[in-house]
Amino acid sequence: MNVLVMAAGAVGGYFGSVMAEKHDVVLVARNEHLKAIQEKGLQVQSKTSGNFISRATAVARPEEGYVADIVLYCVKAYHNDSACDVIAPAVGPETTVLTLQNGIGSGDFLSNRFGEERVLLGAAYIEASRGDPGITEEHGGGCRIALGEKHGMITRRTKAVSELLKRSNIDHEVSGDIMSALWKKLVFITALSGMTCLARARFEQVLDNPQTYELAIQVMSETKAVADAEGIDLPANIVKTTMDDFMSHKSELVSSMHQDLLSGRPLEVNVINGAVSQMGKIHNVSTPINDIITSCLSLPNAMATQSAE
Repeated sequence: MNVLVMAAGAVGGYFGSVMAEKHDVVLVARNEHLKAIQEKGLQVQSKTSGNFISRATAVARPEEGYVADIVLYCVKAYHNDSACDVIAPAVGPETTVLTLQNGIGSGDFLSNRFGEERVLLGAAYIEASRGDPGITEEHGGGCRIALGEKHGMITRRTKAVSELLKRSNIDHEVSGDIMSALWKKLVFITALSGMTCLARARFEQVLDNPQTYELAIQVMSETKAVADAEGIDLPANIVKTTMDDFMSHKSELVSSMHQDLLSGRPLEVNVINGAVSQMGKIHNVSTPINDIITSCLSLPNAMATQSAE
């Protein structure tokens, strides 16, 4: 299969490189990262898969006439418009676009751009970061993908993507209720990303401090309450089980949004904590900590966005 990865960051770089052992994979990258990959290959430093050099090809944009069977869509939400412009020529009538973006709303955005019949929803569970140019780091704790159709049916394309992942030995699940899977991850990431950015600290430090630990609990409880109002089926004890998961491997947890904040890059806060805050207002559900996180991060996000233009 022809697999196009947009783009070769932490998530896309890792999963795309693993897939490249069995499939024809093209990684989209840019600037120094692209140059380094083209010169030496993408170096994957992984606790799960071991260290290796990717077999994938790296490009700034797909070659003319290239059509992907599957697009692995992993860019930050603030790059959506430009990313879709890059991949659009490679999206054909039979192409499946599997979104692994953080937060809520990616599926709707891509469906509006390419048609719902081409979009699969997904969630990536991986602790990874992009190191120096040409390097992707995976920190352990498991690497898994959940995917499914928005309407919950098992279809020809969910089976095809599942077979691709199976051949690549990537742990995955085809979900009959992908929206619940996305919201389950949102409970996780509103605490991980939101609290590391609010506290300007690693998540291990957040969890080890009693006050910020309690705030993380409240962030997740608010997200669960909004999910309930949205009609999403989440386990009643999801806040407890998520915190138990955090505590079991807290030293491995990395927040990409916290890394973006420290590096002065734009933030995905609007599709994570901001999405919870916005939907809370729609349903008249109180979300004070998510509101504060969204408001506090609006300034560095605006400054970084302006600098990037």
